[in-house]
Amino acid sequence: MKEKIEELIKEGRTYTFSNNSYYHQSLGDTFSKASEDFIGYIAEVEDFIKSNYGEKSVPFELFLTVNKGKFTGNYKDDFERHHTKIIAALKSCLRIKPKNAKNESNKIEHLNNLFDKFHNVVKQLRSRYNNRPTIDVEDEYDIQDLLHGLLRLYFEDVRAEEWTPSYAGGSSRMDFLLKKEQIVIEVKKTRKGLVDKDLGKQLIEDKAKYSAHPDCKKLICFTYDPDGRIINPKGIENDLNSVEEDFEVSIIIKP
Repeated sequence: MKEKIEELIKEGRTYTFSNNSYYHQSLGDTFSKASEDFIGYIAEVEDFIKSNYGEKSVPFELFLTVNKGKFTGNYKDDFERHHTKIIAALKSCLRIKPKNAKNESNKIEHLNNLFDKFHNVVKQLRSRYNNRPTIDVEDEYDIQDLLHGLLRLYFEDVRAEEWTPSYAGGSSRMDFLLKKEQIVIEVKKTRKGLVDKDLGKQLIEDKAKYSAHPDCKKLICFTYDPDGRIINPKGIENDLNSVEEDFEVSIIIKP
């Protein structure tokens, strides 16, 4: 986001009154190529601010003053004044969080809450009225079934068992893909004989497998460890959590 804003600011500064006939239109001048580019640039800035900050945001209100200003007849002054407001609107975007950043933050909070409370949900499901049948989490398939239902509380497009691209000579299925959010969730459950080293190895393989996946910008590896078999869960999380330019990995071992 920041890179895009800075790119738009940089491009905006390439437009000057001397290389642009946009503000000569009232005289009947023919638009130059530079003028056409500038009109397209203004449209791009408007769409960017409206899409990411909303029509009622301060950056968009500032941008709208570009078109509200009256022409004075001094075309150079008109251009400079409106051009300055466009740059100012973009600069304000650097200081204000976009609306979609807030939504994304909320969704990550929802996911973290699901993983934090997952064990409590499992325990609650074990106790039903009159000993009625219930789901008890005994393996990874049980985790997937329960988690799938919980994900539906907050996400509209939850895709289960999507195929991954070929990796190490073969392809496999991911547990969950949140398509719109570009988040992949891999589920694991500890068992007898699965030690820290083995789990770490599996998680490293997951990182490599999904790092080049076009729909995965964030990989969440959720390991359910109800019996506390993993000796140093925080160590594994700290060693494997990572944030790169286009790929983030979050290792979560609960409870």
